[in-house]
Amino acid sequence: MEQDEHPGFLALSARLTGRDEAELRATGLVGRHHATALARLGRAAVGRFVDDLAAAGGDPGRVTAPESREAARAITHLWRTGMWPDPC
Repeated sequence: MEQDEHPGFLALSARLTGRDEAELRATGLVGRHHATALARLGRAAVGRFVDDLAAAGGDPGRVTAPESREAARAITHLWRTGMWPDPC
């Protein structure tokens, strides 16, 4: 059931996009975007990003690690456009 899948990814996506979890869940894309983020970034990088975001008090703007800032940018871009961003 989509509602119960990927709660951590859903919560961080809500933080990044400014949308509430219900709105993101209603897109039906949570699982697909989660899989894309894992495939593009790797599980270890996603884990570091989650840790860095928690250390920043959940505020993406306070994340300082370059790799995690890039992860935040890429996941936000994915939600806003439906596409993974090209490398900078």
